[in-house]
Amino acid sequence: MTTAMDHKLPQRWLFVPGDDAARLQAALTSGADAIVVDLEEFTPAAGRKLAISRFADFARRARDLKVWPAVRLNLLEHGGRDELAELISTTLGDPTGTPAAIFLPAVEQRAQLAALDDALAEQEALHGLPRGSLKSVATLESQAGLLAAEELLAAGDDTPRLLGALIGTGDLATDLGLMHDQPAAITEMLKPWRQRLAQACKTHRRLAIDGPWRWKHGLGTDQHWANQQGLQARCVIYPEQLEALYDLMPARGADPMPVDSTAPQI
Repeated sequence: MTTAMDHKLPQRWLFVPGDDAARLQAALTSGADAIVVDLEEFTPAAGRKLAISRFADFARRARDLKVWPAVRLNLLEHGGRDELAELISTTLGDPTGTPAAIFLPAVEQRAQLAALDDALAEQEALHGLPRGSLKSVATLESQAGLLAAEELLAAGDDTPRLLGALIGTGDLATDLGLMHDQPAAITEMLKPWRQRLAQACKTHRRLAIDGPWRWKHGLGTDQHWANQQGLQARCVIYPEQLEALYDLMPARGADPMPVDSTAPQI
């Protein structure tokens, strides 16, 4: 089986609830490069166990279609550690049922990423998975998180599994006290923070995933700006935007990370 580094890293990351079978099926044929089953925000608490029980089968189907299966946990101390253990246990040691990337929300301190790395290493050892095969992505969605981006994304022995970072623009706008019904104002106010993420990811050779565009109009202009900043990928919450992004995003060149023989399998 080839590894992720034999392919370009995903550009279009579609976030979906994990307890809605119809939406999961639709996501597989949506044109997304990666599908993120979001246990933290999109899946209600009552549906999380169902979502986790279905994930391994979903991951295998996604890989058959050359799509990355990914998941966003809750904070480790708020149930995320148990979610991770349940997710990996359902694979029965079969790496094709594991997430290709595991997102952690609300990252503000490097210790959070180190704790996730330790939890991933523990699950690899428990289930006989190749060491380093489980990868992480940090979600930076507050002023504190973005201000610490350089420290959070720097290479180190405590976070060898970190692929990159997503900027959570919705929660960041709330943290900044912005009104969500004013897209022009929000867009301008968030630009310096998006640039900060792009620069930190470029410096430390991480994948920079831009936040979603939440309005009906203006995606083209905004994506053109994002391309100029070096934001290499984008989070999508509306599947109908995926087709447009194929035309709006430039073809990826070489990925900003070294080849890793234990990269996620697709």
